[in-house]
Amino acid sequence: MVAGSFGSFVGFSRTAFAWLLLPFCLWACGSTPAVIRDVEVHPQDALHYLDWTASEVVIDADRHAALDREFDRRYLAPWHRQQPVYSRSDMEKELLKFRKNPGFGENKRAHGPDWIESMAARANLEHYPDAGFAGVTVVNSDLRLLPTHRPHFDSADGAGTGYPFDNLQNSALHANTPVFVSHRSADKAWVFVESHSGFGWLPARDVARVDEAIVAQWENRRLITVLEDESPIFDEKGMFLFSANAGALFPLFDEDPDAYRILVAVPDETRNAEIRRSRLLKTYARVKPLPLTRRNIASVANIFLNKPYGWGGIYQNRDCSSTLKDLFAPFGIWLPRHSSDQALHGGYYMDLSGLDPTAKERAIIRDGLPYLSLLWLKGHIMLYLGTFQGQPLVLHNMWGVRTRRLLQREGRLIIGRAVITTLRPGSELRELDRSGGGLLDKLQGMTLLVTPPTPANKE
Repeated sequence: MVAGSFGSFVGFSRTAFAWLLLPFCLWACGSTPAVIRDVEVHPQDALHYLDWTASEVVIDADRHAALDREFDRRYLAPWHRQQPVYSRSDMEKELLKFRKNPGFGENKRAHGPDWIESMAARANLEHYPDAGFAGVTVVNSDLRLLPTHRPHFDSADGAGTGYPFDNLQNSALHANTPVFVSHRSADKAWVFVESHSGFGWLPARDVARVDEAIVAQWENRRLITVLEDESPIFDEKGMFLFSANAGALFPLFDEDPDAYRILVAVPDETRNAEIRRSRLLKTYARVKPLPLTRRNIASVANIFLNKPYGWGGIYQNRDCSSTLKDLFAPFGIWLPRHSSDQALHGGYYMDLSGLDPTAKERAIIRDGLPYLSLLWLKGHIMLYLGTFQGQPLVLHNMWGVRTRRLLQREGRLIIGRAVITTLRPGSELRELDRSGGGLLDKLQGMTLLVTPPTPANKE
C-alpha cells in the first residue's frame, strides 16, 4: 500500500511537473517570425518618405564641384603613389593577430598550428615591399588580410563570431578600380594592394599593370557611375568582359541617345592593362556627379534596398558601410570604407553618446538632415531618412537582431539584407536580447554630410 501510494505520488508529481513546465517550453521553443515588424509595416521604398522639398538641390554648385574633385583625387590617388603607405610592421601585426587566434575554417574545425605559418611563408614579408607599380582590378575582387580565399572564423558556429563573419575579408573592389601594387606572395599567386577604400591581398590574376597613358585616359575624362548590380560589360565585338556593380566607375569618351561609350581596362597576355571600348545603356548608369537632391538620393537608395548582406563585401554583396559608400559615389561624395571612419568624415559630427535613448531620438529629429545624415554606433552605420509616424527611420544593411532563448543561448533573427527600419528593430520580439541595449542605447553620434542649414532656414 505504501509502495503503491508512493508510486502514485511519483506519477502524479511527474504529470504535474510536466504541466507546469509546458508554458515555459512553449515560450522557449515557440516559433520566431520570419521578419521583424518594422519591415512589414514600414514601406520598403526610400521615395515614400520624401517631403515637398525633395527635388531641391541641397548644396551649391561650387561646393558640390569641390566635393566631386576631392572624390576623384582620392579615387585615383593609388596611381600616383611612389611607395606603400602600409609598412612591413603593419602587415606583421595582421599575422601576429591570427597567430594568437588561429580560429576556425570553413569546415568548422580549428585551424592547426601550421596554418598561420603557411600563411606567413606565403606572405613573404621578409622581402616586403618587392613591387611598386600602378595597377587596376580587371574583375570584381575581394581584399583579403592574408593571401588565401579560405576563411577565418572566431568560432565554429557562434551567432556573431561564425559564418558569415570571415575575419580575413577586409573589403571588396569593383572591376577597374585603381590600385597600387606593393608586394607579391612567395608563389606570385597573390599581390598586396592599396586602393582608395582599403588595402589587402588580391589574386594576381585579378590585377593588371597600368602605364601613364592609361592613367591619363582616366584622369582627363568624366566618370560615369553604374547604377545597377551585375550590369554586363561587353567590348565592341560583343565579347563579355565582366559584370559591373552599382558604384563602379568608368571613363566616358562619348555617348548616344541610349548609351554611354566608356573605356574599360582588361589584361593582355603579359598582365599589362589594355584599353577597350564598351557601350553601357543609360538605364544602367549616369554621369557623375548626380545633382544632390533628396529625391535623387532616395532613387539611388532604392537600388540597394533588399540586396543581401555581405560582411566585408563577401560574395560581392555589401555590409552597412559599403552600402553607404556605393550609394553616395554617384553624387561625387567620397566616404571611407569602414563605419567608424565614415562617421568622422565630413566635419559635421554630432556626439550623442551622453544622451538617453529618448533624448537621442529628439536630437536626431531636431538636427538631422533627412537622406544626408549618417547615424553611427560601434560596428554599424545607417542613413537617416526622416520621421514616419513620429519615429526616426533609417536605411541600413543589417545581418540581424540579437536574441536569447532557451538556456540563455545567444542567437540572431536574421534580416540579412538592406532594409528600412526604426531605431528599435525587433522590439516586438519576445526573445529579443535586451541585456546589451538596442541601436538607440548604443548610438554614438550623427554625421551630417553637408553643411547644416541655419535655424532660420531649417525646415
